[in-house]
Amino acid sequence: MKVTDIHCHLIPYVDDGASSFEEMKRLLKMEHDDGVRRIILTPHFRPEVFETSPRKIKSYYELTKKAAKEVGIRTYLGCEFYRYSGLLENLKEKKGKTMHGSKYVLIEFAPQDLFQTIRNFLYELLANGYIPILAHVERYLECRDRERVQELADMGVRIQVNAGALLGKQGIRIKQYCWKLIEEDLIDFIASDAHDLKRRKPNLGKIIRKMEKKKGKAYVKRIFEENPDMILKKLDNRRNADETNQRNEARAEL
Repeated sequence: MKVTDIHCHLIPYVDDGASSFEEMKRLLKMEHDDGVRRIILTPHFRPEVFETSPRKIKSYYELTKKAAKEVGIRTYLGCEFYRYSGLLENLKEKKGKTMHGSKYVLIEFAPQDLFQTIRNFLYELLANGYIPILAHVERYLECRDRERVQELADMGVRIQVNAGALLGKQGIRIKQYCWKLIEEDLIDFIASDAHDLKRRKPNLGKIIRKMEKKKGKAYVKRIFEENPDMILKKLDNRRNADETNQRNEARAEL
């Protein structure tokens, strides 16, 4: 199985992730030890907070890519956008980086954002041909409602949770909620969101072992390989729409 981490911050010197080349290399080694063989590197972009130039990101990405290859990991470049008013315009002008040049866009919101704000922003992305991946859904106060997550999924939004939340790093209630979303098949991706060697280490190995016991190997393969393939193979909108319809039909039968 080609375990894929679609959301992490391992490129050094571009955001609040890896702080040095040495830390980056150690993080990559930890990912490999967890069984990860593909990584989408997703440096932050947030106006006035993280606005690293594309040239600098590309330069440090190439160095990270080389280090990853040495430990047996294939890398791809993406971005984690913080929602801002000019995002859609910048995407259209190719000023922002989608996930591996696909139609997928990884996006985060403020924890206190209203659900209407989240839904409307994601709808605009969908209406313009993009496929939003809602980063770490468990962080948003107004998304801690199964019906609201279902509404977003039915729209075509892809839902991502952090492995740490499933392991209890944000408390028992968040852990239980995330597992409930999994039981109701409302999760598309589980990612490490790894940043460093202290507070936010790579952790997919632990969650994969737990999920294989709880959900079986076929489910784990779907979450960690088949769904990431939709990004990496850059499938067209029609095939993505067909996949969404099939998923919604399966949920309706639950």
